[in-house]
Amino acid sequence: MKNVIGFILCLALVGCYETSGPPVPVVSQTSPALGPYSSAMIHGDTVYLSGIIALDPVTKTFAPANIEAQFAQGFANMQTILAASGSDLEHVIKVTVYLKNPADFPTMNKVYAEAFAPYKPARTTVPGVDWGSDNVLIELDVIAAKKR
Repeated sequence: MKNVIGFILCLALVGCYETSGPPVPVVSQTSPALGPYSSAMIHGDTVYLSGIIALDPVTKTFAPANIEAQFAQGFANMQTILAASGSDLEHVIKVTVYLKNPADFPTMNKVYAEAFAPYKPARTTVPGVDWGSDNVLIELDVIAAKKR
């Protein structure tokens, strides 16, 4: 009898399970992807942004080579892609910050705290990443939820 009840419960749960369908690419006209990838992907209610660097999408130039300017441009690009994805800062779940120079961590931490105040998503910082370009000091990797 326990097996029959367990089987019925299992069928009920499977019947309630809703699939979210295939991932949907996001194409941001104001902050397009720089390579053969999407600006973001949406799967269910989760938005996965591609790595974001400090390239101004209008002028096609990099922000000045200091962490404050690079973070500000990357953060602005992130907000643009979040908006195109149906999300915003208050729905950011996790940020991974890649830094070229580990010595930039204290300054990055300060501007990051100001940018996300008072909301504080989970974060990982990876120092010592080299993209092979003097123009890239920081990259942001973001996961967010869609607004409901």
